[in-house]
Amino acid sequence: MPFLNLKNTFSLIAFFLLFSVSFELRAYNDSLLVEGEVSAKNGEVNNIVVNVYVNNTLFKSKTLSKSSKFKINLPLNEILTVEISAKNYHSKRFMIDSHVPQKPKQKLIYLFEVDLFSHKEMEGVNTFLLDFPVGLVKYDNKKGFVHDKKYTKQMKEEYFRLLEQAKKSEDAGLKSK
Repeated sequence: MPFLNLKNTFSLIAFFLLFSVSFELRAYNDSLLVEGEVSAKNGEVNNIVVNVYVNNTLFKSKTLSKSSKFKINLPLNEILTVEISAKNYHSKRFMIDSHVPQKPKQKLIYLFEVDLFSHKEMEGVNTFLLDFPVGLVKYDNKKGFVHDKKYTKQMKEEYFRLLEQAKKSEDAGLKSK
């Protein structure tokens, strides 16, 4: 078969790779592009895993081996949970209501940054609160996809309260030694 030579095979593979990468990293009318950056106050986070759930069923998973930034296309008109995790860190989640009007007026894109807390930072405190979403996101005709500021503020306050408790617990442990 002359049409399956090595040059044509490489060209075909390159085309499909280029197509799949460009498909993943652009905003489309039929999906929501989520761009995120993950950090931690105590250093670099490696091997970050981004899991996306639709109605509590795993829809997509992406592992970031060398970067803390990612882009991922998500389905519209669903209730989604995005979970960010890494070894030795507590996972963080946020929920996205990706329902949009028939002809949305704003770009279908959501940008965010998230800080992960290490297990060590949270030693000595009950971390059940960390199982709840840190943010709620929904579409607004005037602003596009936005997070619920009141809910996010409340959750940040709770996270910082936990960090303070962990610090006090650590300080008390050091004093008793």
